[in-house]
Order: sequence, then C-alpha cells, then structure tokens
Amino acid sequence: MSKNAAPKTRATGKGSFDPHAILERRIRERKKAAGLPESIGSADEVQASDFSPRALVEVSARQLISNARAISELVPGQALLPMVKANGYGHGAVWVARTLASQFDRLYGIGVASLEEGQEIREQVTELSRKRLPMIVFSGAAPWSEEKGLFCERYQLTPVLTTEEDFRKFLSRGWAKRIPYELKFNTGMNRLGLPFESLQRVRKVLNELPPEERPQGILSHMAVAEEPDNAITVKQVERFQLIRKELHTVSPASQFHLGNSAAIWNARALRLHELTDCVRPGLALYGITPWAGAPIRGIASVLRYTAEVIQIHTLKPGEVMGYGASYRVPSQSKQSVRVAVFNCGYADGVPRLLRGQGSQPGGFTWLGGQEARFLGVISMDLCAVQCSEAVQVGDRAEILGPQVDAWAQARVAQTIPYELYTSISPRVRRREGP
Repeated sequence: MSKNAAPKTRATGKGSFDPHAILERRIRERKKAAGLPESIGSADEVQASDFSPRALVEVSARQLISNARAISELVPGQALLPMVKANGYGHGAVWVARTLASQFDRLYGIGVASLEEGQEIREQVTELSRKRLPMIVFSGAAPWSEEKGLFCERYQLTPVLTTEEDFRKFLSRGWAKRIPYELKFNTGMNRLGLPFESLQRVRKVLNELPPEERPQGILSHMAVAEEPDNAITVKQVERFQLIRKELHTVSPASQFHLGNSAAIWNARALRLHELTDCVRPGLALYGITPWAGAPIRGIASVLRYTAEVIQIHTLKPGEVMGYGASYRVPSQSKQSVRVAVFNCGYADGVPRLLRGQGSQPGGFTWLGGQEARFLGVISMDLCAVQCSEAVQVGDRAEILGPQVDAWAQARVAQTIPYELYTSISPRVRRREGP
C-alpha cells in the first residue's frame, strides 16, 4: 500500500464488527433522545465532554463571591487577601483569582505559596494587573536570590522576606527600588519570619529608607487562632501589637495583616480591627468552617466532588468485596447488602483511609438523597458504598461538597479538610459554574 493510501476499514456486512459504526449509531441514538439533530458529529468528532464524567468537580462562582462577602461582614473596614495557593485549595487557582478579581471589590491582593503559582495566575488573570492588585508570594521567595528577584520583577510578584539575611540581601542589591516586598515576623509560631527580637533593628533600617523603598506589607501568622485565650495566641497578639506600634510610625503606608480564617472567626476577641488592615481567608473562603464545630456564619461549600455509579451488586451474607476481601457481609446477617460501585479512587484524591473495615462502614458520601458509607478498601480507580434500592447506574455520589461534612470526612481519613481538598487529582474533570 502506498504511503498516501487511505487505511482499510473493516467490512460492515452481517457478522462483521465496525467500532466506528457502532459509536456513530450510539451517538445518533443519544442525540435523538436529547432532541438534537442527528447530523451533529461523527466518530471523528466525539470528545470526552460528550459523555458523563467518571469523577467530576463542580465549582460555583456565585457561592465563592457570597462567601467573600460573608467574611467581609465579619471584619468591617478590612480588605481581603484571599489565599489561592495549592491550586486554590483544590478549586482551581486561576478560576478563583479571576472570579474574585472580576466580581469582588474589596481585595488587597492574592496570596500564593510559590513563585510558579504566582506566575500562572499573573499570566492568565489580566484583571489583577489592570486593577494593580499585588500577587504576594508567602514562602516561595526564600531563600532570596538574584534569580528570584528577576522572576518577581518579570511576573509582577511581591516576595515575602522572612529572615534578616534575606532582607539585607534584598536591600544591598537594590531590589527595594525595583519591586514591592513584604516583611514577615515570627511572633511565636516558629516556622518562618524575622525574629521578634529584630524589631528595633528593622525599625532603624526602615527609618533610613526612602518611603518608596519601605515594605508594602508587614505580617505574621497565628498558630492557635481558634483559641483566643490560649497563652500562645495571647502572646502573638501582644507581639504583633508592638510590631504595629513600632513600624507603623516609620512605614505608615504598609498594610499590616495577621488573621487567617480562624482569626477572622474570632476577630472581635483578637481585636483585629486595632491590629490589621486586611485579613487572609483560606479555608473559610471555600465554604469550610475554620475548625470542626465552628459556627457557619453565612458560608457554604463552593465545590462539589461527585463520582458516577457504574455497577450495582447485591451481596449475600458471608460474601466479600474488594482487595483482601476487606468487606464481608456478616454470615449471621439475615439481610443482603446492596452495593454501588463508583468510578473514582485514591488516584483521584479519595483517601484510602476512608475505607470500611470488616463489616464496619468507612467515610461518607451522599447518594440517592441520603448518606451512604464506604465499604471495603478504596482502590486506585474504584470504590464502593452501601446503597438503597432507589440508587441506579448513572447516579452520582457526592464525596465532598454541601451534603458531606468536610471535618467529619477528614476525621475518618485521619487528616484535615485542607488535605482532602488539595489532594483532588488533575484527572478529575472540572466544571466551572456561575
């Protein structure tokens, strides 16, 4: 056969098999059932969006903005610095940043962890540059280097400096003349930050700088903000109060910020209105309370993660299911167990620790209008739950979202909601809604 000859196709007579013809027929049947003209598409045109997703994350822009407004009401007069790191806590960093920049007008800027995260958002969300909103990189600029300075300059990123050595390097190489920056103090969490004992040295340096070379922001981070009376919290608040008192006089244009989601929930007890100019909502922005049992305060889940039921079994007493026969219907049981298998697993971000043990159910889903618990192990691509007679193949089970308590799910998985949401796999299809 010549190089340009058309490939042979299989015969389509009686007894033959032509997968293209079968696929085209199914597409025509589906379109007819949906009231669409038959002429739309062929096998060459079919795409993944033409069939239901095995696993799906849906996000709501309306709910994201509603949460931002609810948070703003808790801290009147303060701007928001939303944390959009780790792919927007699994919600899609570019989508989150674009939605907030275009629909919410009380932003101080956008917060990320890494330089690469900042680059991705800056390149794709033009509204941030148009509105001159800073992209603040909280940990990715450490330790400071000339290469990181050039990267920040190119992509309009604001580095957070966290050591005296980095601050000296930054100033000695003239970076304060070229890009904005922020200074972070360690007030007691003991991760990142200039030592609290360096306060007077920093004050002296800032006092000698021209106003345009002083920090855009001055910040710290709280370890136990959900407990305002905790000795560590009290000490951190006292230290930050002194930081503001000493540095606001020499750098009055700097924005002071301290409060994460838990601190926002305790804003009055922590006197944030006296200490800070903006707050940094993370988990609460996405509709999850800052700690288990915290008051809702007007927020709701932005994300809904579902998987499709692809098969249903009825297990008799004594029968098992899954790797290691890890789930067994008790032999003495007088009832069978109806099981729905759906199309996601630990490769999609469903923790293996949500498994059911023996005859005991595991983590939670919402299926067929009621709670359904995981049974047996979570496999790489599949998992299963006990289900009611109403559940059918094609139904969708919610694994994270409005009907599943994130903190209860995390407790079963021996983790926290942050990890559940940031672990959602890239292979899960995504749908951005209004």
